[in-house]
Amino acid sequence: MTPNDSTNHDFKGSDASLCAADQRAVDLLIEHGFDLAAATKANPADRERLAAAHAFFMRVEAYPVQAPDSALIDATLARIDRATESTAQRMRIGSGAAPSLGRGRWADFIAVACVAVLLISVGLPVLNEMRHRREVEFCASNMRTIGSALTAYHGDFNSRPIAAGLAPDLSKLTSWSNYDNSKHLDVLHQKGYCLPECLCCANDAQRDGYASQVPNERLNRMWAMQSHLPLLADRNPLVMLTALGHPIGATVENSLDHGGRGQNVLFSDLAVMFEISPLITIQLGDIGGPTPENIWIPADRGGIEAGVTNGLSSPAQWSEFDVFLLQ
Repeated sequence: MTPNDSTNHDFKGSDASLCAADQRAVDLLIEHGFDLAAATKANPADRERLAAAHAFFMRVEAYPVQAPDSALIDATLARIDRATESTAQRMRIGSGAAPSLGRGRWADFIAVACVAVLLISVGLPVLNEMRHRREVEFCASNMRTIGSALTAYHGDFNSRPIAAGLAPDLSKLTSWSNYDNSKHLDVLHQKGYCLPECLCCANDAQRDGYASQVPNERLNRMWAMQSHLPLLADRNPLVMLTALGHPIGATVENSLDHGGRGQNVLFSDLAVMFEISPLITIQLGDIGGPTPENIWIPADRGGIEAGVTNGLSSPAQWSEFDVFLLQ
């Protein structure tokens, strides 16, 4: 039925289009479930159009169609069930879900593992180095604070701080390990020149304190003249080894405060340097050239540092013409 044909209500070709009145008739049939009587009762004026549309749809309904194969129906439903189960497996999270790694997933897993190994192998050394530098700088800051406190103390008392009862009476001292040299620095915080936490490295779990110069008049005068002499350092490792009964021999040990990498050293001109060895070249007097000095070992009265062959020797043999740092 063409749009301009208002009398012939014959639905013929698939390419024919419906006019507005025929469209209303079809809609009315659909609304009433293709019940022609109910649709006609609802709109008697369109009786002919409704009858023509109804006759056309009835021919479509009566068109012979072969029944579908039951095997095809079963195969289709089984395929739908498999697809649904596969989707459910991928979405399931929990201990009951067994992991399944296909070829592509193994490749992803290996790639992630390689990245993790690379981060660990490169990242950890970098983090350790950053932590080491931070600890070294924190310790150096402590030493600068002590240097300022020593300067203020010397300005007030015209001497370095000496703890009462700790003047080095070497004739009665059997071992340097029994000489608590760190108590000299304790005077600084006792008199309010610095806080007590500044008097040892943060890595010093025993809080033995920094190793400082064993007091003697000659070095005190040179310190007052702002000579460049080692005044303070991290803990002396040889004293610790001697206290534990370990032989020292011809060894050069760094302080344990920074993992054996070296030690911070405060010099008498208030410079702070991180030395990678305890062997430091210094100028002990006005006459003579620079002298290599092991800041951990005391020199005997013959001028030879006894620690090279005989450990820390006896305190009574100390020549006092020496820089010897001891906690």
